[in-house]
Amino acid sequence: MSTSEFEGAHAHTIEGRKQLCVLVVEDDEADAYLIKRALARDPGVERVVLAPDGAEAFRMVEAREVEPDLAFIDLHMPRKNGFNLLAALAGGDAPRFPMVVLTSSTAPTDAMRSRLRGAIRVVTKPDTEQGMAEELARAIAAVSPLPSQPRASQPLPLFAPPFPGASASQRSRSGQPG
Repeated sequence: MSTSEFEGAHAHTIEGRKQLCVLVVEDDEADAYLIKRALARDPGVERVVLAPDGAEAFRMVEAREVEPDLAFIDLHMPRKNGFNLLAALAGGDAPRFPMVVLTSSTAPTDAMRSRLRGAIRVVTKPDTEQGMAEELARAIAAVSPLPSQPRASQPLPLFAPPFPGASASQRSRSGQPG
């Protein structure tokens, strides 16, 4: 994906930094509240759109009701889970945008499956608003750096380094010492 595919035409700039439209796909109301409050703290976020599940998020994107610059996607949801949503968005006709998985899961297989389906990052949900704000800010900075911070010119690797707790065979397949 090119940088221009990540930049929405509707975004504004403030102090040289793009103002983002963020799609949050989350079925748990308490988590959605925490995520929205954390995003409200980020001056780079102009608009937050909430979808209660993957099916609704996909419908909104395909219908162009929302043109997100970034999406935070939960994995375990009714109707269309995060894995299926990632695959559908990666293979659909809608404009491409970075997708970050924001999940309670700590399973390395969930992280790997998410990356294989197009997620640029997998974040385990912090328990506090402060922790959530910090994690979301890191993900946003990776997608929309300040003008003095150039965007990475290298494409993201298909496979991330092994996760903590990976077996010796997983480490050897990734080229990491056992």
